[in-house]
Amino acid sequence: MALTLPHHSLLLPRSLSLRKIQSQTRKPTSSFPAFRCSSNPNFKTTLKTCKNCKTQFDPSLNHPRACRFHTAHFGGETKRKFESVYIGGTMDTPDSGQVFQYWHCCGSEDPFDPGCTASPHSSYDD
Repeated sequence: MALTLPHHSLLLPRSLSLRKIQSQTRKPTSSFPAFRCSSNPNFKTTLKTCKNCKTQFDPSLNHPRACRFHTAHFGGETKRKFESVYIGGTMDTPDSGQVFQYWHCCGSEDPFDPGCTASPHSSYDD
């Protein structure tokens, strides 16, 4: 019986089955130890919640571009209104009643766009 792997072949004797080999593999019995980057054993990291992107962050790791968010809401406009504001559309715009959904701050049509603005995280405690 031959088992083909991406870069080589492994020949197994007929007396061994793949199921038997898989059942003999050991499962990890221990997890990785935790490492502390402080010499103080009582040091605890207090995570805060960012009021812009709503994620938890470690204040000691905050930097000027840590947070990505949108400054306006995700919503929709008809094609007529969208084009009249952004590219000069008129009442004669084809499919003028079609609704476009986009971020009102940057025009991105992706509802999962990470954000058009970058800044440090800002907690509710600030």
